[in-house]
Amino acid sequence: MNNIFKAGKMKLWQKHCETQRKEHPLTYLFWECSLRCNLSCQHCGSSCGPNNINSDELSAAEIKQAFKTIADDFDAKKITIAVTGGEPLLRRDLFEVMGYASELGFSWGMVSNGTMITPEVIDKMQKAGMSAISISLDGAEANHNWLRNGRDVFARAINGIKLLVAAKTFDVEAITCVNQNNYNELDDIHRLLHGLGVDRWRMITISPVGRAKNNPKLFLSGRQFHDLLEYIKNKRLDKINKPVAGYCDEGFLGLNMEGEVRDQLFYCWAGIHIGGILFNGDIASCPILPREYVRQGNIRQDRFSEVWNNKYQLFRDRAWRKCGECKDCSWWEFCEGNSLHLWNFGENKLTMCNYNLINGKEPEQKNNAAL
Repeated sequence: MNNIFKAGKMKLWQKHCETQRKEHPLTYLFWECSLRCNLSCQHCGSSCGPNNINSDELSAAEIKQAFKTIADDFDAKKITIAVTGGEPLLRRDLFEVMGYASELGFSWGMVSNGTMITPEVIDKMQKAGMSAISISLDGAEANHNWLRNGRDVFARAINGIKLLVAAKTFDVEAITCVNQNNYNELDDIHRLLHGLGVDRWRMITISPVGRAKNNPKLFLSGRQFHDLLEYIKNKRLDKINKPVAGYCDEGFLGLNMEGEVRDQLFYCWAGIHIGGILFNGDIASCPILPREYVRQGNIRQDRFSEVWNNKYQLFRDRAWRKCGECKDCSWWEFCEGNSLHLWNFGENKLTMCNYNLINGKEPEQKNNAAL
């Protein structure tokens, strides 16, 4: 009966999603401010690192002008800017730019590895109007340092979280990339984050892109993935002890898990609610998507609103993905080929199907990587 109720709820959800596709209200804007990073993490989808110095990176004046035109053409108060990278704190003009965005009416937050946060940085965050931040914490000390390729990055990330929580100004979220090495440490991580006073704990599984593509240690087996979702489902029943847990990956999970491990039912909002400006001004959506396939324009030549309103058909009409294993899938109505970041654009097929993984079918790229 529960699954019958969910199926009905999902049909209503799909109607809502169809309306949103047609109206495509922009509510979330990624700004990939740089590909520079002080770390070189094993799983980075964008292959960021200390040597990623790009002369093509947008200047402060260029991105400020883009934000100004977006504020002119949309209601800035309804749009959240998510600053990502690379490591955003490597941009010396970050708080100048985002203070300006805040003055325009945007709310904003960032994703950071947490290693560069100091009391001075906290002060700049507050003055620039930052409201939320996500800090990566990928296990106990040894496993966090292993994934992030650094000796003291765990201690520095913990110190950053402590400073952020103590400021009592921001919504502080921790993100854990669950993999083979930290899979058995989830309770330890939860206790640590509870003691630190973090608001939310988001768990994700690693996408087979960038540096992660051929590293089998980074991917869970089907059994482990199923058990991870069960773990999150049970953690969400605890409404008292923070941080509240959730799974955040836009992949269809089937009736047993949809509505149980995250706040809303599955839908990939890339190009529908979510837009993006990449480090070089390219207009796209989520930074992890392959830019050579999803680029829609560039803010140096194009007005963002004109691109948003007149392009993005790749994102809004997904019938082109009904091929291969998706062609005759009974879940197509609810899934539409899974999340775009789990799609192999070059070969026009799924890289990984979360539903199949839960039900015991391992993805091809994982089996090949293990050979």
